[in-house]
Amino acid sequence: MKKVSVVIPAYNKAGLTVKTVESVLNQTYKDIEIIVVDDGSTDDTPERLKPYADKIKYIYKDNGGACSARNVGIRQSRGDYICLLDCDDTYLPKKIEESVNYLENHPECGFVHTAAYLVDEAGNIVTQHSHKWAHKRGWISKYLLLKNFICNSTVVVRKSCFEEVGLFDEEIFTPGDWDMWLRLSENYKVGYIDKPLTKYMISGSFIFNNIMRAQEEELKVIEKIFERFPQMSKNLKGKVMSSFYLRHALNYLLAKDFENAK
Repeated sequence: MKKVSVVIPAYNKAGLTVKTVESVLNQTYKDIEIIVVDDGSTDDTPERLKPYADKIKYIYKDNGGACSARNVGIRQSRGDYICLLDCDDTYLPKKIEESVNYLENHPECGFVHTAAYLVDEAGNIVTQHSHKWAHKRGWISKYLLLKNFICNSTVVVRKSCFEEVGLFDEEIFTPGDWDMWLRLSENYKVGYIDKPLTKYMISGSFIFNNIMRAQEEELKVIEKIFERFPQMSKNLKGKVMSSFYLRHALNYLLAKDFENAK
C-alpha cells in the first residue's frame, strides 16, 4: 500500500479545520500522513488541534497565503500521492481509496479530480459539482485554459509530478490552483471520477470583496501561459481573453459594480 500525504493549509478556521482533519482520519484507506500547515492563524487553531498531536504533523509558519502553506506541506510530505485539502472542506470516507485506485489503474495520469458536493457554511448540500463530458479527463489543458472547472479539494497528485512542473506560485493567491492544474495538465493526462467524494464549502464573500485582485492574478496566470506557449494561435489567445473578460464582467455585475462590469 502506497503512502498518501494529505496537505491541509489552515488559517483562522479552527472549528472547521478540526472537522477537516476528522474526515481524513475516517478514511477507509489507512496509510495516510496528515500534514496541517498553520499559515499564521491568530485564533485557537493550535489548541484545537492538540488532541490530534499523535495523529497529525502540525507545522506553524508566518502568514504567506495558501500556496506557500501547500508548498511547505508538499516539501515535508513522505507520501507517493499528495492530497490537497482546504481547511473548510471535508472528505467522504472512500475519497482517498477511490482516488488512489484510479491512479494505480491509470499510470498515464498525473492527477485525478472528482465530483463534489457544494455545501454552505452550515454544511448543508446546496448542489453538486460534476462533469458529464469526456473532455474533463485525458489531455484537458486546452479546455482548462478557458475556465478552471477543477474543484480544488478533490485533487490527488502523484508527488513525482511536482518535480517536473514545480510547486505552487506563491505570488498568486486566488487562482493559484488554476495555475497549478494548467501546468500539470500540460505535462500529464488527467483523471476524473464522476462521483462526489468531497464536500466543498462555497462562499462568495472573498471573491466579491477582492474582484480586482482576482482579476489581476488571473491575468498573471494567463500571461504565464502565453509565455510558455509563444506560438499559441491568435484564435486561441482570443478565446482565452474573451473567457477572462466575460468571467470578470459577470463577477462585477453580481457585485453590482456596473461601471467595472461595463
